[in-house]
Amino acid sequence: MEAEYVEIGDNYVIMNHDFAHKLGRGAFANVYRCRKLINGKLSPEIYVAKEIHFQRKIPNMKDLIRREINLMFQLTGKTPSMITIHDHFEGKTPNEMYIIMEYCEGGDLERYTDEHGPFLEREVAELLHPVATSFVFIHSQEIIHRDLKLANLLLVKKPEKGVKPIVKITDFGLAYALENQQVAHTTCGTPLYMAPEVWERDKKGYSCKIDVWAFGNMLYKMLYGLYVFEDYQVEKRIKEGIIRFPKVRFTSLEAMDLILKCLRKDPEKRISFDEIAAHPFFKKRAFKVFDKVFDGYYGHFEVRIDHTYDLLKDPNCLKIPVEEASIFDKNNEEAIKEWNKQTY
Repeated sequence: MEAEYVEIGDNYVIMNHDFAHKLGRGAFANVYRCRKLINGKLSPEIYVAKEIHFQRKIPNMKDLIRREINLMFQLTGKTPSMITIHDHFEGKTPNEMYIIMEYCEGGDLERYTDEHGPFLEREVAELLHPVATSFVFIHSQEIIHRDLKLANLLLVKKPEKGVKPIVKITDFGLAYALENQQVAHTTCGTPLYMAPEVWERDKKGYSCKIDVWAFGNMLYKMLYGLYVFEDYQVEKRIKEGIIRFPKVRFTSLEAMDLILKCLRKDPEKRISFDEIAAHPFFKKRAFKVFDKVFDGYYGHFEVRIDHTYDLLKDPNCLKIPVEEASIFDKNNEEAIKEWNKQTY
């Protein structure tokens, strides 16, 4: 079916969708805010339109986009944190395709974290637990997202005090259905979130557990305000296998335990999303503003990712050294005592 395409000044209408505001652009796509035209009038509902331009240098690009669309339709409506896809159609030329999706006015979680983070543990739990439960279902369908990151989590509404935020998972452009296969092999994703087995580029391949590694990176970023391996030598840092927990943030045992279990180097020993969703970090009823890990410890410490730590069963397994407190630390201790009187 040939698409109906009408120029309207700076806007244009295609398949009864009015494209009025460009929200952004990427290497192969533009993103617009759009509304439907019904009997010549604009509907009140707002949507997002992804305008994709197929590139000749990527010969199978059209097949990849169709695979993305099929996966999104397969997941739409099955879990509340999945972005809803409404429609798709070809454009004015065979080299264009449009995907019409749910509009999320709150922006992405990466920008929100950069502007308002680091967050309290209560806030992180509210934002990420629905994502974890959604990935229980996504992985049960043998689908790997392969590009899970804060930038691909959208806030439905701009956050308001006292209102629980709603997060949606988007961008399934790199998603892959394992079907009867055990592993995938293509090296892809965002380097800051890529698991060790993706970097290895070997014949063993990788499984759904790469999304768990990405989830651990998101959790760390939201709690500490930086990425686990935040520099231009991410692959080298991962091979070194060291996680650094900074001194400036005090974190609960539950939070640290979950991070370490998500970031185990061996995917076989890495936690699953079923275990993440049921982890004590998300089951806490009262979150204090500061939850100290070890009394008497004041410096940052390093943890290896090739170890199977379990902080909840053995809080002293990390063997944290005791250091002499500075004036700053002593003053901070008094502030912590005051903050700990406040609970949510």
